[in-house]
Amino acid sequence: MTESMTRGTPRHVVAVVGAATAGAEIANILAKRGAQVVVIEQNPRPYGKIEDGLPRWHVKQRRDEYEEINRRLDHPHIEFVPLTRMGAALTYDDLRQRWGLSAIVLAHGAWRDRPLAVEGADRYIDRGLVYQNRLIYWFNHYPEKEYDGPRYDLPAGTMVIGGGLASIDVVKVLQIETALRAMRARGIEEDMLRLEREGLEPVLAAHKLNYGDLGVAPCKLYYRRRVLDMPLSDIAADAPPKRAEAMRAARAKILDKAQRKYLFEFEPLRVPTGLIVESDRLVGLQMSRTEVADGQVRTVPDSASPVRSPLIISSIGSIPEQIPGIPVKGEVYAYINANIGLLDDGPTAVYAAGNVLTGKGNIKDSLESGTFIGIHVAESYLGLNGDDVPLAEGARKVAGQQGERIADAMSSRPRLAPEQVEEVMRRVRERQRAVGYEGNYQAWIKRMTPEDLH
Repeated sequence: MTESMTRGTPRHVVAVVGAATAGAEIANILAKRGAQVVVIEQNPRPYGKIEDGLPRWHVKQRRDEYEEINRRLDHPHIEFVPLTRMGAALTYDDLRQRWGLSAIVLAHGAWRDRPLAVEGADRYIDRGLVYQNRLIYWFNHYPEKEYDGPRYDLPAGTMVIGGGLASIDVVKVLQIETALRAMRARGIEEDMLRLEREGLEPVLAAHKLNYGDLGVAPCKLYYRRRVLDMPLSDIAADAPPKRAEAMRAARAKILDKAQRKYLFEFEPLRVPTGLIVESDRLVGLQMSRTEVADGQVRTVPDSASPVRSPLIISSIGSIPEQIPGIPVKGEVYAYINANIGLLDDGPTAVYAAGNVLTGKGNIKDSLESGTFIGIHVAESYLGLNGDDVPLAEGARKVAGQQGERIADAMSSRPRLAPEQVEEVMRRVRERQRAVGYEGNYQAWIKRMTPEDLH
């Protein structure tokens, strides 16, 4: 893929679905290797989970990543097509069979919350049950004047089902929001960023208060395994026993630091096995005890006990959206060749990359590209050591490797004739006009960025 970029030359035309970290990196690589790239994004802005899934207290990291994505997408041979959701405004079969593309790269991430594994639970979404992705989206955007998405009044004493870094994000949101509300009731205005940075007790002490004075029950995080099993820092399969044991012990230290700073409660070895419903609203869960043996979790029979809560938040991970036409195997897509993410080898080759390929959608999976997530990095992410970390650096490195593999695989495929290229670009311009995009990427980003964006 090194042919001239001039008009009238046969070339590959590749659609990259998803414009955030992985999509922008792969689009830039393909464009530099000679392809005309069409980046299709469901949102007006291309920042994905950096904007909508990474809590807004990561101010510098979010801003830096926006700039990195912008640099990669603002390329003369990349066409941006915003406000176009796969499976809705544009179907997968239409893109694959009718557009006449050389290839499609699916890099739209993992946005679907893994369902809470209790029969009938999803009937009570927004009636006592909230999933993590919607909650963090609300938290990131509700201060904006033009925000018109879901709204949540977070009660004290909320229970959270989870155990990873993302679930600690959720309990931080709960503890900070309920503390801010309790302080406002006392006539005290405080800053969310200060509470996140310094912790609850130091900020309250500055107002001659302690947490108990607020009169609010802390939220509680329930995890089905032991503290030492929490996926706060991944351990390589070939790690020496002493190293693995040290990493497990460090997980307990991370949790302890987080609890002391944000004052939430934690209970391990508990799993939801039933619903408590009143007046067509979920008001609690039957929580059973579990045991862990040889790495496997076993639910203890006849151990369920009721745990009531004004709100239940499920934070047990994210998985790829199931788009009609894309074959799936369990929670991930079904691949012809998983090594390069190949889904379809027809006239339009289809690849997957980023979290779509891994089937993982939590920020933890983007922190580092090594064999484990370092303790220092995990603590930095959780705001426990005061350091900033480049949260998308690992994801970008992995996406870059995937992009090069895809580009290499494309090199043996026939290029599109000039008239075929022009027909694809006619469809692109038609869709851009439909959403009001006039072709200037930087002008569009400026227009789509609210003045009070957080």
